[in-house]
Amino acid sequence: MSAVFRNYGILFFLSITIVAALSVFAHVPYIWSACGLAAWAAFGHLITLDDDEPGGWSNPEESKDLWRSSLLELAVKFVVLLALVSIALAFPDLRKYGG
Repeated sequence: MSAVFRNYGILFFLSITIVAALSVFAHVPYIWSACGLAAWAAFGHLITLDDDEPGGWSNPEESKDLWRSSLLELAVKFVVLLALVSIALAFPDLRKYGG
């Protein structure tokens, strides 16, 4: 298994653990916890996006590939966020699970 899949698997496991913990201890429905984590990931990436642009802090070699992959990753994060929010709004009964 490649390191990328392993890292994303670890992040996915941690996300599920945080969502479950928020549900159990703070009584937050699963869907809103998932939306919150997705928003945190998407907006956190957006705020630090300039680090990945050519010549930025994380990209001093001015690699276009790193910049494009960062933009793609940001787009995927926002698609996931929009999908979760759309699901939460389209199916209000989901809000009763967890919490």
